[in-house]
Amino acid sequence: MNIRKWFPWHSSLRLKLILSVLFMTIPLVGMLLYNNFYAIKVVRGQVADSYNNMLTLYMNQIDDGLGDIESYMNTMTSIGNYDLISLGYASAESDYYSSKVYLYNKLVKDISLFPSIGSFFVYAGNRDDYMDVTQRNLSYEEKDLIHNYVVGLIKSGTVTEFPPKKRWQYYRIGQEDYLINIVKVENVYIGSWVKNDQLLSPLHSLKIGEGGGVLLTNKQGQPITDSKLVSRYDIDLNKERSGYYLTGSNKRFLVIGAPSTKGEFNLLALIPDQHILANLPYLQSIVWFITAASLLFVPLGFYFIRKSIFVPMNRLLLAMKKVRIGNWGSRVSLEDSSDEFKQLGESFNSMMTEIEELRVNVYEEQLNKQREELQRLQLQVNPHFFLNALNIVYNLAKVKNYELVLEMTMSLIRYFRFMFRSNTSLVKLKDELEHTRNYLRIQNLRFPDRLKWSINSPEYLSDVPIPPLVIQSFVENSVKHAFTMEDHLDVTVTIRFDDEDSGSRIRIHIADTGPGFDGQVLEELQAGRSVENGQGERTGIWNVQRRLRLMYNNEVTVNYYNDKESGGAVVEILLPTDAEREGTNELSTSPC
Repeated sequence: MNIRKWFPWHSSLRLKLILSVLFMTIPLVGMLLYNNFYAIKVVRGQVADSYNNMLTLYMNQIDDGLGDIESYMNTMTSIGNYDLISLGYASAESDYYSSKVYLYNKLVKDISLFPSIGSFFVYAGNRDDYMDVTQRNLSYEEKDLIHNYVVGLIKSGTVTEFPPKKRWQYYRIGQEDYLINIVKVENVYIGSWVKNDQLLSPLHSLKIGEGGGVLLTNKQGQPITDSKLVSRYDIDLNKERSGYYLTGSNKRFLVIGAPSTKGEFNLLALIPDQHILANLPYLQSIVWFITAASLLFVPLGFYFIRKSIFVPMNRLLLAMKKVRIGNWGSRVSLEDSSDEFKQLGESFNSMMTEIEELRVNVYEEQLNKQREELQRLQLQVNPHFFLNALNIVYNLAKVKNYELVLEMTMSLIRYFRFMFRSNTSLVKLKDELEHTRNYLRIQNLRFPDRLKWSINSPEYLSDVPIPPLVIQSFVENSVKHAFTMEDHLDVTVTIRFDDEDSGSRIRIHIADTGPGFDGQVLEELQAGRSVENGQGERTGIWNVQRRLRLMYNNEVTVNYYNDKESGGAVVEILLPTDAEREGTNELSTSPC
């Protein structure tokens, strides 16, 4: 076939230049669009991860509160506790009312220990007698409504002596939503209820954007709190929540969820997508402007092709080749060309400038998200440790041991002053060690004569900057998992300076005399994987690993093993000592 006969213009300059311009323009537009959608995906994913961590933390706090109530009810229904049994087996009216009054006074005294609970109630089936103790002022209509509903629920036979694993069940009574837990002992029932709105009250301060919300759903994905937002935008809550997803009509929402371990419900956050992408509209406008400008400038360039300015075209092609191999700083100079090619050159240079700005902005956005995540990880506080410490202070004050009360209070002040300092990415080694001593001293007061510890560090390393809560987190992990009331526990922290060819580092050696790491846990740690389980245990190790990875990347080394002689757990951390990092550590040591 004679190509010249059928396509006489196949070798014309017009076709070649048209194809060249298209070849240059289309990849650039594609890269711009790809960068645009990639930036949106990265920002949305990082926001989802950050909110998921925060939501999981709130869900753990809710489960801890419900778990405390369950533990109290388990104690009340245990075999050795006769408070409920005496109520059920009392034959005489005087004995029955005496037991009832005693039980009522006990519940009135103990209900204040559970801030989230709405009421305890007791129902004697053989006498059809109902008694409740409320923590908040309720109207007579609401109390009567709950009374009738609970009695009807018990009489329906749905409450058995063998409660399900997740004992908190959702019920709608009137216009309100409740979580109710009922336990049966012989012919006596004891239970408690919590308002769903009360569980969500700590989340009102969570910043999820204008128009977003936080709600509870049952296991079928139906909202059990305010459902106006769901119905207004037709939000689908039944999708698999292994990660996050977008849903909603007219307005898109990012849905993130955390399941409860105590009840058949989930905690969900609905974050407006426009709130997540609040910092990107400017960049998106630039991308679409450049795309539209490219489509406009191509026909204009075709109009001026007749002038056949080959040198500027070659320059432009050379600049495009540099861009294709990754030289984003490439620019084209067409000052000695016609006005039309000058405009094309200026457009190209403007396009490349905007691409560079887009890449820088995306990178800065990633850094900002990492800083926010680092601050949230630093501020995680174990509520059980705090409550146990307050309980020790209370018991010491009760026996009038004021010297230990003063010592314990001062240790707690120093401990939480260190925990709640803000904008602290690095602290001095001496401050971290002092914080660790405060923690161990608190544990000494909790378990006198059962815990021994020593911290050895040369004086010349006192001002070396390290991430906060690194040493204390591993020491806390040793106390938590290695300490038993039967055996003594020794914890040793040794710090030394290593000067090697690859650079100077400080070596932090933390060892205990406990049973050591479990084989499976040790294997996961040595492989660099998370060992946090479904109950949120070992979050301290996860916290430290994640912070070190955010701050040092691959420059830090963490080794885990069991000591061959004592069998105890050993953690070795090798941190680089960077002079530049030391000079820009943004220490914030002002007292709280």
